[in-house]
Amino acid sequence: MSVTGTYPPVGLDASRLEASRDDALLHVIVSLSVVALTVSAFAVWTPFGIAATFLLTLIVANAIPAGVPVLIICAFLYQNLIVTWYTPYIPDNETFDALRGTNFVILMTAFCIFLAASFQQRVRALTELRFWLLLSIVLCGTICFYLALGIVHGQPKDAVVYFRNTITPLACFHIAVLAASLYPVDLRKSMFWLGAGAIIYGYVELTFTMDFLSLFHGDLYIQRNIARQIETGVWEKSLKETGFVFRGLQDVMTTTFFNTPFFNDILPSVFRIGGPNFHSISYAYALSIISAWLLFRGRWLLPIAALPLLLVIGSKGATFLLLIALAMRIIYRPSRARLTLAAVLALAAIWTTAAIAYGATHGDYHVLGLMAGLRDFMANPLGQGLGFGGNLSSTSLNLSWATAQAEGVASVPVESAVGVMLYQMGVGSFVFFGFLAALAVAARRRLIDTGDPDFLFAFVGIVTISANAVLQEEAFYSPLALSFCLLLVGVSLGSHWREVATARTSQQT
Repeated sequence: MSVTGTYPPVGLDASRLEASRDDALLHVIVSLSVVALTVSAFAVWTPFGIAATFLLTLIVANAIPAGVPVLIICAFLYQNLIVTWYTPYIPDNETFDALRGTNFVILMTAFCIFLAASFQQRVRALTELRFWLLLSIVLCGTICFYLALGIVHGQPKDAVVYFRNTITPLACFHIAVLAASLYPVDLRKSMFWLGAGAIIYGYVELTFTMDFLSLFHGDLYIQRNIARQIETGVWEKSLKETGFVFRGLQDVMTTTFFNTPFFNDILPSVFRIGGPNFHSISYAYALSIISAWLLFRGRWLLPIAALPLLLVIGSKGATFLLLIALAMRIIYRPSRARLTLAAVLALAAIWTTAAIAYGATHGDYHVLGLMAGLRDFMANPLGQGLGFGGNLSSTSLNLSWATAQAEGVASVPVESAVGVMLYQMGVGSFVFFGFLAALAVAARRRLIDTGDPDFLFAFVGIVTISANAVLQEEAFYSPLALSFCLLLVGVSLGSHWREVATARTSQQT
């Protein structure tokens, strides 16, 4: 981001906005190039990768600050596709993890740049931004406090992993809202191109499966992840608890339709695609969020094309988000905005209640993990610190689901983002929940005042993803779920406030 004021801060004219639209292709090309170069730098040597990533992100942030949101989207969605090319040459898991962490270095570099720019006079002049910048700083401080608590009381590596997952949504929002408040950020073409690429990739992967993945070492990428799971005893534990016998890569990549046993005797098993980011649930959220955003922009083709892929992946939460978006897009009229918003809240509440009720009677892992989070929060409202509990923490490796089902609660919170966050951050988690609630309220007000469907997307996205987070850890912690959503929400709010500031300046002159 330009910290010297080279770019006009607020009040850009129509010709400037039109030029910004023409820059969409430049933003996409530069972003993909930066992601490729930074991953390559990490493949050479991790310290060199960190330095190169910091430098390239700094250059992009100063040269084309309006393109930083596109850079973050490209890093989240397409980075691992580039990592696959280096997989055969990566000597150890530490280097492999470093390559996959490139997008976080990009994100945090951009976050630090925009955070520093928040104290500029031209930013402070935007009165609408002040509350959100203050709230961002408070939430950032809260997360850092629990990071320190987790490092002191637990495993530093676990604490850092959950710090990354918890800070990412905040960083995405802060970057996007500040960039859009100062510069014309138009994502329509960029989102269409990136979404079309992700959908085409999904259909090719679904059609040609491992033959397609083997063209760029995607099969070796997956095998490396599975080998790590074998070393840590994941499949041995699965054999004891469920009787599932791991026989090869195809077993892992094959699942029942919509990832549920209800269709076992009706429909054949399907290849569970992972997308260019090589994670099925995250890929499903990316498709769902891109599709929902495009829907409220009047684009129907890509959302309809994405729906079959969501059904194949079987992510119920991501599919729920898109179905709600489709329904609201159909029924929404500016004259009945309040009714539409109430319908979103009602459907989200029904969805969550039904899922908990069903899971509680069937020993569902997600419900057992949520119950553990509520139990441990009541026992220690302050919180344990980041890194305790959760699917990605070493503290959950010895969790026995058979015992959990017998007792009606897991030994540590897992599977539920809300349960894990309550366990880790205690009362501090309410700052995070309050941040999301404040964003939903802001989106509601802007929708009622302006009728702009962008704010209906913001409300639908925040409410449905938050509802999913009650029983799904990826909803909050996957970069392509809540973080991606808040990036787009930040762009919508920032663009609106920039227009308000422009109008205010025009009236004063």
